[in-house]
Amino acid sequence: MSSSRRRAQSAIEVLFILAIILAGVLVVTPSYLNENTAMSAVSYVRTSASDACAYLNTGVVSNESIYSPLNAIITASNYTYRAFQFAGIRSADVNGKMQINVTITYAGAGLPEATVEANIKQYIEDDLVSKTNVVRENGKLYLRGREIEINVDVVRR
Repeated sequence: MSSSRRRAQSAIEVLFILAIILAGVLVVTPSYLNENTAMSAVSYVRTSASDACAYLNTGVVSNESIYSPLNAIITASNYTYRAFQFAGIRSADVNGKMQINVTITYAGAGLPEATVEANIKQYIEDDLVSKTNVVRENGKLYLRGREIEINVDVVRR
């Protein structure tokens, strides 16, 4: 074999190996990015829910507009400490959208749970839109093109 034929064969072998590597990258990358998006969304929601609990536990209202849903809870509880606590988070892929379920507990006299849940959910959504790369379009939240549905469950201990 001449040296030019050997070089040509080596070049073809290198191209074949590169094609295999690139095919592997194309197969692995989309699933990694989808998982990364889900983990980012869960992390963002967890942080916002924890921040909501910390704010509610201070019992002090702020004039910042982002806190207005939480201020309504504080005034409804007559500025009383309720020991709001982030209890857990679960995520699932439901019909192509990320569903994130947050559980928050509190102590003390009962508050109207539906109102508390709606207000905490509103705060979490507003916080995500203002501090992360989550966007709101037509009343729905999206992260990197995937829809996010947030459900908040508030339980009295």
